[in-house]
Amino acid sequence: MRAAVGSFVCLAALTSLAFAAPQSAAPQPTYHLRGYYKLYTQVGIWQLSDDSPWQVVKDEPWINPRLVHWGYVPITHDFQHYYCLIDDKPRTGTNILEKTFVCGDPKTVQLIFDNNWKPVLPLYSGH
Repeated sequence: MRAAVGSFVCLAALTSLAFAAPQSAAPQPTYHLRGYYKLYTQVGIWQLSDDSPWQVVKDEPWINPRLVHWGYVPITHDFQHYYCLIDDKPRTGTNILEKTFVCGDPKTVQLIFDNNWKPVLPLYSGH
């Protein structure tokens, strides 16, 4: 009987430790972009990207929660900070899903947001 009680107490202690252990956060998405629209004030100009990953980040001191709330995704690329709007809807007339990234440095994105502007993507810029 003592062995059964001892086993139960040991099992209960291990179970409580397992629930007390911090859960590892799910990894944030990483993208390898062929190109993206770089924001200059209001206009996005098509830029080719390199092979460096674009890493979505979370809980960084530079992130503005208001921008994230309105759909901007904080991303780092080549040790630089960006906010990106990611459009994952298919283009008109197709069912092919392709993500379009419109990215800008935090200062430019904040200017666009504060002035209630919408980024404009010209039709002549590549892509």
